[in-house]
Amino acid sequence: MMVRCEDCGALYPDAWPADDGAARAIYAGYYTAPRRRCPWRAWFRRLTDWTRRPYLDRGAPADARTILDYGCGAGDYLARFADRAGFGTDLIAPETGAVAFTWLAPGEIGKAAPFDWITLGHVLEHLAEPAAVLARLAARLAPGGGLWIATPNADSFLFTAAGPCARDIDFPRHREIFSRRGMERLAAGAGLTCQFASPPRLNAVLNTAATVRNILRDSERGVAVRAGLALRTLLALAVHLAEARPSRDRDSPELIAICRRAASDIP
Repeated sequence: MMVRCEDCGALYPDAWPADDGAARAIYAGYYTAPRRRCPWRAWFRRLTDWTRRPYLDRGAPADARTILDYGCGAGDYLARFADRAGFGTDLIAPETGAVAFTWLAPGEIGKAAPFDWITLGHVLEHLAEPAAVLARLAARLAPGGGLWIATPNADSFLFTAAGPCARDIDFPRHREIFSRRGMERLAAGAGLTCQFASPPRLNAVLNTAATVRNILRDSERGVAVRAGLALRTLLALAVHLAEARPSRDRDSPELIAICRRAASDIP
């Protein structure tokens, strides 16, 4: 069941796994295993990656020499920066050594700090204690460094159009889906200022395609109901893509935040 916070508008499930063992079972092979794609899917991935390069680079400044990817999966992001010092951590160690980066257990990131750039690509929504993790990472930033955060948006047009069929209602993996207001509060609690960037329009298209697939696979609904809900979702996408940027950013399926240490917290 999906619950919405009356204060900040965040979404969360009414229950989730109670222990680390359950979490590890849920995440076994999730993104820590390299994914093999058939030729046409690999070609399509290369094409979409080419159109979204700034997004996939996660805003990494050219002078950022040490990069930590918190929630690195199989290390795909760090592979983009083979010429820099890359560090990665995740719940489960990656199953491949093909990507050249330094693996760190979650409790060991202090050994390699400080970092010029820290990224959390769709990680915060999975964490039991996102505020504590963000504060810990903020303390590991080098002077002038920053954090790039991507997370589902609780105000997404997809939640309005498709409800629990929306792609990012991925409970129990997702423990909380943040609103913009909730993200700002989370950052402020870690001594960070927060600025939002615009996600690529293509991301909304891809998320909508996954949502429509969820709808069509929902065997608990009749064919006519599924068809109507899928059409409603596609129309919502069309409206979203036609919106001017401020409105489009507000109801995008994704929040992208660039966080830096507040001036008062810089020694």
